[in-house]
Amino acid sequence: MGAHQSTAAKCQDKNSMEDIPNATINPDSVNPNAMAPTIPRGPTGNTGAMPQFSRPETFEEKLYRKFKAEPLVPIGCLTTAYFLGSGIKSFYNRDPKKSQTMMRLRVGSQFATIMIFVGYAGMNAFTLDFAPGMASPTDQMGGVKKKREDDE
Repeated sequence: MGAHQSTAAKCQDKNSMEDIPNATINPDSVNPNAMAPTIPRGPTGNTGAMPQFSRPETFEEKLYRKFKAEPLVPIGCLTTAYFLGSGIKSFYNRDPKKSQTMMRLRVGSQFATIMIFVGYAGMNAFTLDFAPGMASPTDQMGGVKKKREDDE
């Protein structure tokens, strides 16, 4: 046990600051904030505040939001459902001419609904914003018309 203490004492002596030249600590050189814990900042820059998460959107809220953003898509879906129901009813009543007409109208309303959906998706995906500071084509044409009016 004595040998163990002497080994520990030797290690402590080797790591002491007395053996290292110019290893004195000046109180003026110590940063007083160095040991202070850092407080994480939230996305808004508030210190110490936990980020606020929004609650999940309910089905009714999402349905209302979608109806408001793209009102023609649900109208097209309802039209398709009407033609489908009417065509099935005509088929059940053994009226092949009306059933065939309703099924053709159903296909047409489905196509129109899909085209409306694609149109909304394209309208949301593409913008006419060009490079910042660059004039848009409508601005350029407006300038041309003004020049022509000034020439006359």
